[in-house]
Amino acid sequence: MANDRIWLWFGLDVSKESFTAASYCAVNGRVCFPKAAGFPMNGTGARQFLTWRKSILNIFPSLAECHAVAMESTGPYSRRLMTLLLRQEPELYVSICNPHAVSLYTRSHRPDKSDKADAEFIARYGFDAQPPKTVQREEKERHLKELVRMRRQLIKMQTKLKNSKPTREFKDIQAMSAKVIADLGKQIKDIEKKMDELVATIETAKTEIQLMTTVPGVAKLSAAVIYAEMGSLTQYSRKQLSSLSGLCPANRQSGTSLKSSRLSRRGSPGLRQILYLDTTSAMRKIESIAKLRQRLLAREKSTKMTARCACMRKLLLIIRGVVVSGKPFEPNHTSSHPVEKSHEVA
Repeated sequence: MANDRIWLWFGLDVSKESFTAASYCAVNGRVCFPKAAGFPMNGTGARQFLTWRKSILNIFPSLAECHAVAMESTGPYSRRLMTLLLRQEPELYVSICNPHAVSLYTRSHRPDKSDKADAEFIARYGFDAQPPKTVQREEKERHLKELVRMRRQLIKMQTKLKNSKPTREFKDIQAMSAKVIADLGKQIKDIEKKMDELVATIETAKTEIQLMTTVPGVAKLSAAVIYAEMGSLTQYSRKQLSSLSGLCPANRQSGTSLKSSRLSRRGSPGLRQILYLDTTSAMRKIESIAKLRQRLLAREKSTKMTARCACMRKLLLIIRGVVVSGKPFEPNHTSSHPVEKSHEVA
C-alpha cells in the first residue's frame, strides 16, 4: 500500500481527552463525519472509531484495502492514540504528520477553526501529501524515551531551584529548597539507574550505545539519550538524520534578495542539548571537528554559535557513521563520503 496512492483518508483531530474524526474520499470528494462530536481518548474511543470507520468503508467497498489514518503530531497525545488504535488493529496504516505543515495547509483553505474542520482538512492533507506510515517503536524503547524526558524535566526543575537559591531570604524556605533539590537529585539518579537496566534488555540499544561511547566526548548517558530520542541510527541516511535533529540550515530567499539561513530547530530539543554539551569535549579531541570549527570561525560573518552548531551536526554524523559501520571510532579514519560544504546557521 505504501507504493500506491491512497484515496481514502481518515483525519483525526486529537486533544487531551478526546479526538474528532472525519474521512475524505478523493474519488468523489466526499467528506463524512461521525454522528458524535468526538470519541474519548481511551480504548473504548478507539474501538468506537474503528467501528465508525467500518461504516465508511461499507460506503466505499472498493477502497477497503486502500485507506489510511492521519493525525498531526501533538506530542504524547497523538502517540497515545496511535498506540490505542494499533492495539485494536496492528496492521492499521497510521501517519503522524508534521503539525507545522498541517497547520499551514488548513489555514490556506479556511480561516475559521473547529475540531470538525481540523479533522476534515487533516484527512484532505493526508490525500494531498500522502505522508508515510509512522512506525511505532517497541514498548521498551518507548519506556526508555519517557525516562529520558522525565529526567530532563527534573533537571530543569533542579537547575531552576539552584539558580534561585541566592534569592531565598528566610531560613525555612532555604531549608525546604535544599530538601527539594536533594530529593530531585535522588530521583534523577534513580531514573539513570532504570535507564541502564532497561538498555541492558534492548539488544539493539546495548550494541549501538557501546559503539557510540567509543566516540570522544560521548558518554554512556549521552549515548542513551541519543538512542532514546532517535531510535536506531542505522535507519537514517545522513541527510535524514541532519533534518530530524534540527541541525540543518533553513534557507530563506525571495527574488533577488540576499540568501539567509538559520538553524531549523525542528526535532528533539533534548537531542540538541546533549550534542551541545558533548561537542565541548569533541571539539578538543576529534581533529576533523576542531578543523571545522577553526575554518568557520575564520569566516568574516561567522560566530561561535554558528561554528558550534556545525560541529554538533558533524559529531552526530560521526556517531551515525560509527554505528552504521559496526566498528569503534578510529581517529585516523578517512570517510568515503565526499567533503560536504559547510552551511552557516544563525
